[in-house]
This record gives sequence, C-alpha cells and structure tokens, in this order.
Amino acid sequence: MSGSYSLLCYTRVPSSREEANNEDIALSMHLALRSRATGDWTPLNENYGIFFAAAVPRENVPEAARRACTAAAKFAGEPAPGRESASASDAVRYGAVMPGVDIELKSLKHPYLFRLLDGRFGVAATRTARGGEPDGSERSSFLLAVSHDLRSYTQLGMVRLDTADGVNRPAVDYDKISRRYVVRWCDDAGSPHVASVADIIAAANAAPLAVGDVDVDATAGDDADAAHAVASAALGPIVAGNVIDVTETEAAALIARFGRVYNTSASVRQFAVPAALRGDEARDAVRTLGNATAALRYSDGSVANRAVDWNADQLAALADDAAAGRLKPGETRRIDGRVRQTVYPVPFAVERADPSVFAWNFNGEPLFLFIATDDTDGNCVDPNGGRTHMPLRVASSIMELSDEAGGREREIDLLRCGDRNSEGRAMTGCFWAPELHVIGGKLSVLFMPCFDGEPTNPDGSANDRAGKPDMWTGRCHIMQLKQDADGRDLDPRDPANWTVPEPILGPGERILNPVQRISLDMTVIVDSGRWYYAWQQVGSVWIAPFDPERPARLTGEPTQIVVPEFAWDNMIAEGPNAFVHDGRIFLIYSGSLVGIDYTTGLVTAPAGVRADLTDPSVWTKLDYPLQKSGVYNGAWQLGTGHGMWSHDEDGNLIYVFHNAEYENGRYGGRDAQVRRVHWSAEGMPILDMASDEELAPAYAEVSMEVAVR
Repeated sequence: MSGSYSLLCYTRVPSSREEANNEDIALSMHLALRSRATGDWTPLNENYGIFFAAAVPRENVPEAARRACTAAAKFAGEPAPGRESASASDAVRYGAVMPGVDIELKSLKHPYLFRLLDGRFGVAATRTARGGEPDGSERSSFLLAVSHDLRSYTQLGMVRLDTADGVNRPAVDYDKISRRYVVRWCDDAGSPHVASVADIIAAANAAPLAVGDVDVDATAGDDADAAHAVASAALGPIVAGNVIDVTETEAAALIARFGRVYNTSASVRQFAVPAALRGDEARDAVRTLGNATAALRYSDGSVANRAVDWNADQLAALADDAAAGRLKPGETRRIDGRVRQTVYPVPFAVERADPSVFAWNFNGEPLFLFIATDDTDGNCVDPNGGRTHMPLRVASSIMELSDEAGGREREIDLLRCGDRNSEGRAMTGCFWAPELHVIGGKLSVLFMPCFDGEPTNPDGSANDRAGKPDMWTGRCHIMQLKQDADGRDLDPRDPANWTVPEPILGPGERILNPVQRISLDMTVIVDSGRWYYAWQQVGSVWIAPFDPERPARLTGEPTQIVVPEFAWDNMIAEGPNAFVHDGRIFLIYSGSLVGIDYTTGLVTAPAGVRADLTDPSVWTKLDYPLQKSGVYNGAWQLGTGHGMWSHDEDGNLIYVFHNAEYENGRYGGRDAQVRRVHWSAEGMPILDMASDEELAPAYAEVSMEVAVR
C-alpha cells in the first residue's frame, strides 16, 4: 500500500483508576501508529480506548424498551448469566431500560483489525463480562464491528461458530483466491481452527459457521508478537492484537481526531486607511482597527480567530496623524499587539460541582453569572452540617467569578435549607446542578432540591434517610427572575426577586420519574422553534418538549434518548448540555458515576431541520468519551465531567465543568474549572487543549500592517 503507515490494535494491562487505566478502560481496543521516521509506536487518544464493547440487552426486555440502546441496536437480547429468570425493571413499562438491570456492560479482549472487501475496516474481538471474566459468549462466538474510518463504529453482533470448545484470539482476513473471509481461532486447548464465509457481515447474528480443515496458510500468524515487543516500551504493558497498513490519508484522519492538535502560526491580515480622511472620521477609522483579530492556525488545518490587545500608544499616534492629515499615500504603519488568552485559575472554584457560567445582559449591562452545587468534602446532599444552600456569583468578567479573584466571598445564597417550594414543602437538601437559562424571556434556574425522607421507602422497607434530606425525593424544579411593570429584569443578586421554586411535571400533572422518583440535571435544548428539556432519570438522559411560556409543565411524554452502554460511561448518563455548531446539536453528558472515573460523552443530532429530538435514532453516540481524566497544563485532572457550554467576553466558546479533588487516595469533592473550546478541522470540539497548544508562546506577539491608500 503506497505511502502506508503501520497501525497496531491492542488492549492494555489494567493498572489503576488514578491513571485512567482501570479494567473498564484497559479492556477496550486501543490504537497506535508507527512513526515512519523512527519506527517508534505513538499511542492515539492518549493511550485510552477507542472501541468499547456495547452493553447487551436482556432477552426479557422488549425491543420497544431498548430503542435508546443505539450502540447495541443490532444485538439480540441475551439471558443474564447465572440469573436467567431475572425479571425486567419497571422502566420497561415506560419504554425504557434501566442500566445494570435491563442491559449488562461488557468488555473485550484480543481485538483484531482487518479490511473488508469494500474498503471498510472490520474488528473481531473476544467479548467478555465487564472486567474481563468470561461471559459465555467466548465458548462459540466472537464480537464483530465495522468502521469506515476507525473513528466511529457499528457493532454488528456476534458471529457464531459450530463449536463449544472456545473461540480464542479470533482473526478474520479476506482471501482473494477463494473470495471468502477466513476466520481463524484457537480453542481452549490451544488447537487451531478455521472457518470461512462469503459475507462476514451477514454472518453476524446468523447460523453458526461450519468449522473447516486447517492448513498452513490458514494458521499463519501475524506480526503481533514482534509489534508487542517494540510497542510495550512506548505504550506500557499491553496485549497486542495485530498490525495492519493504513494509508497516509487514513493515518492523518486518525492523528487529527486522536492526536494532539496544537497552534502552528498566527497572522493578522493587512488593513488600509484612506489618506484623505480627516478629524473624527479619521479617528473612527483607526478606532475600528482595535477590533482586528488574529487568525491562529493549527496542526490539523483548523483555524480560530482571537482578539488582540493592540498597542494603545501606536494606535493613538496613528489616529492623531490620520486626523491631522499627516498620512501619505503609499506609506505603511505597523501596530504591535498580543493575542488575548485568559488562562483561568485551576481550580476555578473549590468544592463547586456541576458548574454553570452564563453570559447575560442585565438591562443593557453585560454580566456573567456562576452557579453550582455545593460539594463541600464531597457531601452534596446536606453539606456544611446541614446548611444546604444555592450559591450564586455575579461579576462583569468570568475571571472575577473565580475564587482567586474573590468570587467565593461575594457569593449570594439564592436558596437555603428550609426554604419552601410552590407546594409548601421544605427543601432541606441537595440543590443539585443549578443551571442558568433564559426561558420565555426570563432568566431561569433549573435545579433539583430534595426533601426529608419518609419513614419507609416506596417498597415498604425502612428508610435510613427518614427525617433527613433524602436524594431519592429530589425532583427537577424551576425558578425565574421577576421583572418590573416595564419588563425590565430585577436584580438577580436579591433572593426576593426570584419566584418560588416550582416542580416541573409531565402531562397529567405526573412526576417525571415514576420508576425511582428522582429527576435531576435538567437543561434546555431549542431547535427549529421547538423547546425541549433534557435531564437525568433512571441512570440515563431523557427528553420532552415544553412551552417556554409555561415552563413548569411538559407538553409531551418523556423519552429516554441516551443510555450508558459502554464500560467507560459505567451505569449512568447524566448532566446533559447542548450547543449548536455548523448544523449539528452537540449534546454532552457525563458518565461513570461521581468520582475520579467521571467522563464526558457526546451525542449529536441534526439541527435546524425539524428532526424529532425525542427519537433516540436521531442521535449519534460517540464510541469513546469526548473528555476523560488526563493531563492538563502539566498536571493530572481526574474525574472530569458534568460540563456546560458557555461564552467568554470575546464570544469564544468555553467549557465549564468539574473535576475530582483527589490526593493521597482521598476523594474530597469536586472543583469547578473553565477552559476554552477549540473546533477541530473535522468539526469536533476539543475540550482539553492545553494553554501552549491553544497559543504557542512563539506566536503570541503579532503585528498588523496598516497601508495608507
């Protein structure tokens, strides 16, 4: 293959959660490219998994209830190992599944990459139970997936073989002579076996393939052993799969998606000033030059425009000369400047989880608001000895909201423990995930308070949270900023200027979550003139339409749209937040439970075409986390997640999220962080671009040429 690169697939040997390499992550397909210059292997995606086995639905879960299991859409239901008679959850009655009950997470071993006849990639692997133990499928089958570009995958299901003696290290290759796909594997005793089929795609979930006679060619090994020896030095302890050739174009696409994107240049276009201008007209022309931006170019071919702090003295001198008529046609002036790059403090706000930063116009005055969950010492149910509150910060810049700039000392409590909702119930705990939006023209806060628990749970068992804040009583609420008679907003810093919190109910005044009661992490999506709420319940993301003029009531039934189907999102999908970019809705969500394993996932849907966002098939799920624990600006950040999109003072998209406090094995809660977002050349958001990658120091100083015409 002309101009080819070598690509290795492998799994890692699990190490620790602190290295983002526990069993859930290690037992997935990883990819590495070999440098043609040095022969060294370079891991893609920071040596993190790229293809994960999908969770498998239970056989007693009807197809209508697992519509949101999009990664496993082609899988048939399977019995639960060791508990075949287990019943489906109550979620099934509402057209949904419950993670861990109705679907079971899986892992994989021994991935093998091959080319399909049509040029696509195929992946064969041994499917296992979550964590690597056998799940029974390996007795007679292997997992099959296909991909156009190794950046997204379609899992086709299991290819069954006519054996019960074990299918270890499955491998598939196309034989041009016989025009058939040859499947190779070893049984549990180490004996080689072979089967063949004309259409490997059709073999998924079909009748078992007959086992054929073994010949020398069919058992020929690949170069995995040699690759293993070379690659381990660069990748750490791994279990190598195989090596295939990829084209230069394919390698470039993989590097653009899974490599580090970094700043390669900065430039400012030339501007012109007419020599004939005089007085204020001339000064105005020069003044507009102060808005000139720099074009930052990146290694993947992407471009970002950034504001520049121009030399004020040079601009003033140019304005004076222009106003006085001292500029001569043909001459050129140079204005120096520095690309504006605010590097926010880390942490931005200590023990403030599920953060929301909101750029808002307060009757003509631009303000930034920050609101979050109080997560003191990791207790977000009733922190500070039961003194639960909803902290709000207001400032004229994002930096002023930070702890470092005194933002914590200026916090206002919008709500406190014991405040009552519109039903007259005392809200005693949680105040989880408050999020700011403008709904129906009014500044609004969506959040989840909880109430003291009853003596018994709904199933009749004793409630250990009786008389204390009980998170399972929590439900999504809304409160809105009041306006005066002229429609002007009242001051959001005065708690009295907000409406009494009202629970958000579904059609027929029903609670949102009839299965478990609790509903939380609500956000807003607006598309094609339609308004939707998205939120978390039953461990997954749900959506429903609503009328912004009556925001406490849904206008349609809730639908489950995102289910945690991979080991990396680990039993929960929560904290949704949406942004529209280039005709697509980017809905981020968080998975893997609160703590140091937290991750950020992504689903996308078409925007502006009146797509039915309540249909799970409209949403496309990323196979791996968009953001995960990793090194940022030279230091590890663990448990990154529950983020939201916002904008800074210059209109740049920013990402506000939290990470876990973790030191010497102790988890101490979650801290808020703020970063800018970079859009890659292929249109993907990059959430973990380091400061020097965003703007290389060598390109921070720029100049603008001003030609006199």
